Amino acid sequence: MTTKRCMIFLLLALCFGFVSVARADTQILPLFNGSYFTSGPFPTYVVGTFNILPGDGAITISGTWGDTTFNNGTAGEDLYLGGVLVAQCIEFAACWQGPITPWSDTLTPAEIASLGTGLVDFTAAQTSVYEVNLGPTTLDQTQVPEPGSLVLLGSGLAAVALVTRLRKGRSLAAGLVGCR
Repeated sequence: MTTKRCMIFLLLALCFGFVSVARADTQILPLFNGSYFTSGPFPTYVVGTFNILPGDGAITISGTWGDTTFNNGTAGEDLYLGGVLVAQCIEFAACWQGPITPWSDTLTPAEIASLGTGLVDFTAAQTSVYEVNLGPTTLDQTQVPEPGSLVLLGSGLAAVALVTRLRKGRSLAAGLVGCR
């Protein structure tokens, strides 16, 4: 088999390998401090926006209650990604009093589907006196390739192999043995 054909097969094999690799995306919002409130009604803040990418995969969002620049605690609050409740700090709990307390949530497939794709607001709905204090918030999204893409690529590779075999009148494996 010629060097050119060996290179083509090698290139196709590499392309197949790159297509099947999962892709990770990490987005980070800076710390956030709201205004001080001694009584209700309490505000809802848009802390920032995340870009939800298309495709199947997993999403984990995490951060901390409180931050080191102002105060270790935070007001009672509910955190939402889109319309999905991802964390909750209740008045007089450890997150409310400090020290800085981590929180994290891994979304279910149904929650991910409800977000859709594109820009999604991350909001903090204050539920008690004091002020909203959040450390940096991180969204990690891992995408896996859609099965249909892999089937389409695999079908194309199989067709190339079949055509090569029929043209040469010998097995594809016997042709690859001659690669140098």
